[in-house]
Amino acid sequence: MAFCNLAVSAHINGKEQPNKLYVHGSVLVYTMATEVRVSEAVPQGFNPQILILNVTVKHVDGPMKGTCRPFEFVKEVNGRQYDQVTINIEGGQSSTVVVSYMG
Repeated sequence: MAFCNLAVSAHINGKEQPNKLYVHGSVLVYTMATEVRVSEAVPQGFNPQILILNVTVKHVDGPMKGTCRPFEFVKEVNGRQYDQVTINIEGGQSSTVVVSYMG
């Protein structure tokens, strides 16, 4: 399993009250029925300005055809609470993106 190209983005919408962090991405999977879940890592890392998310994939048997499965994570935040988001994919892959602030 691998990240699809142009896959991960994160931004905080400062115009919403309360402010919200939005993380969007895609994971390359091999069946249309495969499920992708996103959750906060427990425990978080030592830097409170980096949000760590775990992406888990529930594999489902079926015809093998590579497809990108999108995922989304939304969290209420206090202004510029996070500078970066690290996404961990089961199997050891990870990707870190800078959080943009809109507002």
